[in-house]
Amino acid sequence: MRDLPKPAQRVLWVNFVLGGMIASYAIVLNTLTPVHFDTELFMYVVLAVLAGSRKVNLMRQRYKTTADVGSMSLAYVLTLAATLRFGPQFSVFIGAFAALSACLYPKRQPLHQLLFNVFVNTISTWASGNVFLILNGGLAIRSIEAIGAITAASFTFFFVNTGFVALILAAVLQKKALEIWKEKFLWTAPSYFVGALIAALAGVLEQRYLLILLLCGIPVAYFTYKSYQVYASQAEQMERGKEELADLYLATIKSLALAIDAKDAYTHQHILRVQHYAVAVAKQLGLVGVELEGVNTGALLHDIGKLGVPEYVLLKPGKLTPEEFAKVKEHPRIGADILADIPFPWPVLPGVKYHHEKWDGTGYPDGLKGEAIPLQARILAVADVYDAVTSNRSYRAAWDHSRAVEMIRKDSGTHFDPVIAEAFLAVIDSVVEEMATRGEGPLAPKKKEAPEATTKTQRAVRDIQRASSELWALYEVAQTLSSSIGLDETLDILARKLEAIIPNVACVFLMRDEVSACLEVRAAVGLNREFFLESRTGSPESLSEKTARTGVAFRGEYDSDDVLIQTSPSSQWTPLCSMMVIPIIHQSQPLGTINLYHPDVSAFTSHDQHLLETIAERAALALYNGLLFERTRNHAHTDTLTGLYNIRFITQTVEELCERAQPDDTFNLICLDLDSFKPINDLYGHQEGDRVLRDLAELFLSLVRESDTVARYGGDEFLIVQQRGTPEAAERLAQRIREAVQSYQTCLIHPKLGHLRLGASVGVGCFPRDGADWAALLSVADQNMYQDKAERKLGRLIETDHTQARAA
Repeated sequence: MRDLPKPAQRVLWVNFVLGGMIASYAIVLNTLTPVHFDTELFMYVVLAVLAGSRKVNLMRQRYKTTADVGSMSLAYVLTLAATLRFGPQFSVFIGAFAALSACLYPKRQPLHQLLFNVFVNTISTWASGNVFLILNGGLAIRSIEAIGAITAASFTFFFVNTGFVALILAAVLQKKALEIWKEKFLWTAPSYFVGALIAALAGVLEQRYLLILLLCGIPVAYFTYKSYQVYASQAEQMERGKEELADLYLATIKSLALAIDAKDAYTHQHILRVQHYAVAVAKQLGLVGVELEGVNTGALLHDIGKLGVPEYVLLKPGKLTPEEFAKVKEHPRIGADILADIPFPWPVLPGVKYHHEKWDGTGYPDGLKGEAIPLQARILAVADVYDAVTSNRSYRAAWDHSRAVEMIRKDSGTHFDPVIAEAFLAVIDSVVEEMATRGEGPLAPKKKEAPEATTKTQRAVRDIQRASSELWALYEVAQTLSSSIGLDETLDILARKLEAIIPNVACVFLMRDEVSACLEVRAAVGLNREFFLESRTGSPESLSEKTARTGVAFRGEYDSDDVLIQTSPSSQWTPLCSMMVIPIIHQSQPLGTINLYHPDVSAFTSHDQHLLETIAERAALALYNGLLFERTRNHAHTDTLTGLYNIRFITQTVEELCERAQPDDTFNLICLDLDSFKPINDLYGHQEGDRVLRDLAELFLSLVRESDTVARYGGDEFLIVQQRGTPEAAERLAQRIREAVQSYQTCLIHPKLGHLRLGASVGVGCFPRDGADWAALLSVADQNMYQDKAERKLGRLIETDHTQARAA
């Protein structure tokens, strides 16, 4: 009983209380007026119990706890005959025994259903019996002249009995009781009236011809029951056939709609969620029957018109252009045209065609306004928009539930029908909470992995979605390769696209390093990312090296010796079981490999390999050009002697820092010049001078942070950009540079001067204190450097004069 909806429980309690009161009152009456026809009453009870289990189902119910509530049995004739013969105070118990027999045999019903059937018979018998007594002058049946009172009594029994059953079914099925009564019970009325005539005839004959009645009446009643049972069975089969056909119709529509929905990379399962929301709103508005089915089916088909929208538009990862959006705006009209020749038994087309219309008339395709928009379309509009904003899109992340609800409330009266928006707001919280228990909807926890497909339909939808995702990914790969971004950015984006196609993997790009000649990781996403970053192949005979060299892809078990994995103090390693290595080759020149790793055994298929080989083939030219561009850029920005950046690069760096600077941003430009460097070139040649410059370049790099930039200005001058540095930090770095240069051993010994030593003059320009652009900062740093050089030179002269004075 607890499984039943609250309205159904209330109907049951009314039935229990009323039936219990009538039964108690009948017991009191029977106690006060002792019965005088024990044998006859006993015969009625026995016959009623035997006839009670001989029932005919009037309707087949799908709700598991209400099976067989719509049925009638031969006991009705006996109960009504007892009512005409003895009055309601005795016949209520005959009816109760008959109902109890029907509930215990051939299958025992749940207690609440048993009590409901017993008390329905009790209430119906008591009401019909009292109607008969009132109209018959308080007398039992004596002749057929009481036919008027008998008809009224049968009417009363019929309406009370079927009315209670219709009420409980309406509460369970969430339909209107009157519609259920008309559809399922009105047609049974003649059988009740025929039964009443038989009961009246039996009541008259019983007084004189009881034996003849038993010998002739029972076979007639039995064959009547059997013929009626056959008729009811055929009617039930016809009803079942209609339901199965409707189910097949709806299942076909659902499968088609899911296949269309799966083609859109960003709207997977969109139609099912819209269906949940829209049906809940429709029920809140009181829609039943064909109107409710129209909303239910329309929700499944509302996006079928996307078949007429070009795939490059549907799969576009960013916002659409006005021309592309104009193509999307055609999908409601296309959908209505596709479905126009289908004779739906429900109003489906209005919802499909007009679900993008707005209450204020600014929607499409026809700009309908207010109640000119069909009701189904107004319901679908709010459900469709809510699911759209609570789902991820390429151009924005999904909104949370509360923000989406606030948007619906705000747009009530402009975008949405206020009445429908109010109904939506009344039910949406409970709907999304219930969906969350199944792992669906905006309140469900976000899963990294898609749920496993268990049915053939689900697997087919998954395959369609995967094929669409692959096409979308290839489109995005083409977009990525055609853009003018750097090599590392290109590799990172490609890795993320591949991870989207094949989820729960580690995707790693290895490219050939010019210095070490081995393959090193240039991009890594997904599982164990921190471990793969900055890793490289272990030896020339490693699996990835062989794949790049031979051009033959590998798919199989994970090889832990292939790439030398780094350590990660903040992450935990996920064990891997499968790997796939795809070579990247351009004009027979191996550039690197695409490596995919998975924690499951045999996780990659031949289809995955073919897809990655296609992507690698398309990406090879762009990656080759990226490598060339990177080398050219490095040469254009690099000093060939020291390997440091050159003046061009550091000029661009400072200018970009000045342009992007926020009010609180600071950085320092440090200019330094080597003292006493010229004698090295003059005395020992430029080769030794170049060696010293290279040594000092490494020394300067060791003194700065990774975020700082060191460049050779020209000759023996250098520049350093100290990111996010204060003037005090710049002075400390300048002092460290002076001390380090003074401590540097040139390894050059002059016959007269001994070991040659160098010094460094350093000047600092601080942004924004000393200037807001490259020229101003360089001028200040240069002036400060020459001032430092002059002070250091003056200091040495003073020290020399003091030394000579002491010697004299």
